Amino acid sequence: MWLPHLADVGVMTDVLSRHAAALRLPGAVTQVELLDARLTHPHRPESPVCRGWATYLVRTTEPSAVQLYVKGFPDDGLSEAAWQLDRRATHLQEEDLVVWRFPDDPRLPALPALVDPRLAAAVLPDEVRDVLGADPALRTTMVRYQPEASATLRLEADRDGAPAVYAKHLADGTVADVAARHQALWSRAERVGAPLLAEPLAADAERGVLWTRGVPGLPLTSAVPPARLPETTASVGALLAALHASPVDVAERVTVDDLLAEARKKADKLARAHPPVAALVSGLVSTAELHRADVVQERDRTLHGDFHLDQLVGSPQGPVLVDLDSIVRGAPEIDLAEFLVDLALRGLPDGIARDVTGRLLTSYADSSGTDVDPALLAIFADVEFLNRCYRKLRHHAPGWQADLETELARHAAVTDLVGA
Repeated sequence: MWLPHLADVGVMTDVLSRHAAALRLPGAVTQVELLDARLTHPHRPESPVCRGWATYLVRTTEPSAVQLYVKGFPDDGLSEAAWQLDRRATHLQEEDLVVWRFPDDPRLPALPALVDPRLAAAVLPDEVRDVLGADPALRTTMVRYQPEASATLRLEADRDGAPAVYAKHLADGTVADVAARHQALWSRAERVGAPLLAEPLAADAERGVLWTRGVPGLPLTSAVPPARLPETTASVGALLAALHASPVDVAERVTVDDLLAEARKKADKLARAHPPVAALVSGLVSTAELHRADVVQERDRTLHGDFHLDQLVGSPQGPVLVDLDSIVRGAPEIDLAEFLVDLALRGLPDGIARDVTGRLLTSYADSSGTDVDPALLAIFADVEFLNRCYRKLRHHAPGWQADLETELARHAAVTDLVGA
């Protein structure tokens, strides 16, 4: 199969319809919905090292829908080898595809138990049972699923007002290390009152699952109208400064030179895949590289690593940080830039993003006792913006070139906000 076709709903509807019997679909296919798709080496989809995957929701003439994880390979020899490693899957040899029915996943072995309320109750650690209650009837909700990487689920007792816990299933064997960092952050939070974060409950290293207590609130993006974001996020700068000051043992460190080098590689790949944007993406990286000479000081702090509005949950005590398994060390402007780029691209009403930005940067500087380096902030903002544009190439859905050009045209919103 031509691997970019994995993100083409029309092509995949035909493939899945023709192989409905082999995939044990409950009836004739009536609708195929693309949930996500990714390519490796997306600038060279013809390469023998290219791989692809997609997740699809398939509806049939029967009431129940089926979610499929489809992995594509350049030839049937490679797909055969992958199938031999996990025979739960279906091998569509003539298509060079291996297909798993959700929740089967070759690298997330605990997922079938976590999504089934009857099975999940049997794998709950004691600390989680103490929160949910003894032998609860459970409701489980999938929050986010990244095939062969991670899955986040919400579990709660099947009664109104019941507390919730979150299970994060990781495939990379880092659960023990991530849990230790969570616990260190939580212990410090209890001592100094900040940063506010979700309470770690237990770590099941054998199954690869982290358990945390659910925050009694909703994500800010769904709980707070845009007009109230400035006042609601007024304390986020202090919250982030407290996280950055936490002495957590983290081996992975990112530097401005590392990120600039990676940005240059991504710009080159975008230019190769879609030459009309070559001058634009190259100029964007060149501008970021010019700012390198203006950097005053590159500090080393504990970073969230994936900081944006969706990582904040409202609570009676104020915003709470969630999703802390991407912690790294680096300059604090990395987290700030990620947040501001996300903010700039949300299409908020006039003035809201600028107001949130002003409060965030002022609060952060006041709480950390150090000024934000404007050159670093500008560099990291351009790097993060390019990362978001690169996703269009990696997803490789039909029309990705036009989507990429549209996204690149929004760079002015980022520069306007970061320079505020």
